[in-house]
Amino acid sequence: MKKLIFVLIAALGVSCTSYAQMTEKEIKKATKEAKKLVNEAKKEMERQDVVDKSNAKRLIDQAIKSPYVKDWYLTWYEAAEIYHHLYAEEKLKANSQQKYDTVGCYNNLLKWYRYDFIADSLEHAPSNGKITNETRTNHARGIYNTVDDLIRAGIFYFNDHSDYKKAYQMFDNYFTTAENDLCRQFSDVDTIYHANKGYFAYFAALSAYKLEDWPNTLKYAEIAKDDETNGELATEMICDAYGMTQDTVKWLETLKYGINKYPTKEFFYVKLMNYYNLKNDLAALEEFILNMIQLDPERADNYYVLGIIAHQNKEYNKAIEQYNIAIEKNPEHYDAIFNLGLCIMLQADDEMESKSNLDYRSAAYKKAIQDQKDSYKQALPYFLKYREAKPESVTKWGIPLQAIYYTLNMTKELNEVESRMKEEGML
Repeated sequence: MKKLIFVLIAALGVSCTSYAQMTEKEIKKATKEAKKLVNEAKKEMERQDVVDKSNAKRLIDQAIKSPYVKDWYLTWYEAAEIYHHLYAEEKLKANSQQKYDTVGCYNNLLKWYRYDFIADSLEHAPSNGKITNETRTNHARGIYNTVDDLIRAGIFYFNDHSDYKKAYQMFDNYFTTAENDLCRQFSDVDTIYHANKGYFAYFAALSAYKLEDWPNTLKYAEIAKDDETNGELATEMICDAYGMTQDTVKWLETLKYGINKYPTKEFFYVKLMNYYNLKNDLAALEEFILNMIQLDPERADNYYVLGIIAHQNKEYNKAIEQYNIAIEKNPEHYDAIFNLGLCIMLQADDEMESKSNLDYRSAAYKKAIQDQKDSYKQALPYFLKYREAKPESVTKWGIPLQAIYYTLNMTKELNEVESRMKEEGML
């Protein structure tokens, strides 16, 4: 109770020093005057001859600033009544297609809820000696019946105004309201609320993500990650949040969860592959890729990466085999096409290097030269196909084509390639 009172005083900006300096008589008088404001506000609400309740609002706004009625639940109960009425008025205008104050409507909604929560907590405070249930009896159902308006409010601020801070406030309040003690009697048994919880949590997480509020991104994305519609995107946000907070253990754990649940998605695949690659741990990378083949055997990149690993180990036949599988899975995997040609060339160069001790006049040496030329001819179509697909990548295809054309005495083609290389500043 003391903690609650302290929070309320701090929130209202009340000076505790001036309160402590007052005499008992002055405190009683001030308390009486503050309670009078509450009662007058209540009477204003009960008047049938006054449609405009702005005076009731003025009175209650003045009353809730007083420290002398801060722990009187009727102060907050009446404030909730008034702001409920103000919210309902704007809502009625909206439903009647009249001009209405959208922002004011949603602000009134928040105040209605907040004041009722305070009233309910005071009613159930042990120091009162007697627990009452007026707020829960009279207001709880009304609050829970309108809680979906907080989702509408969040969408309004997110989509129409790009006000992610306000949007997050609304989405967050949707959950804190539904799960407040005042409303738990309804939310606990509401199957629709629980069925949609992950779906709506995604929007709270996305708003927090836009604000780079990583703790609250994690708070709601963890709820949303099992949602059928947005679970994948929620899991991506969790990864990014752990990455931004430099929690590598949780980041890696979430990536592995994501790749197992969404094996065909690039986000998790690329990040995990890069992680193992940057660690320069080819064994771990190969293990990861072999596991991925079990999960997604049609992904061409799996075989492409296995080809790279074999390629780096100078296991050219194995690399060529894997690149061929990658191309079979995706005929437009141009990196695999390029690397396949490169492996054929490198394998021929290594074989020629092993014959370098032969007499250049010998039949064996001449055969080695011819074998290299034959391999270059075999590699040529792969580089030409890569060049056709990516003509701007001269720095990549220029060097192998130059070597092939030179070796095969293809002067015209050599001159053209070298001309392109000069344009790029390569020669």
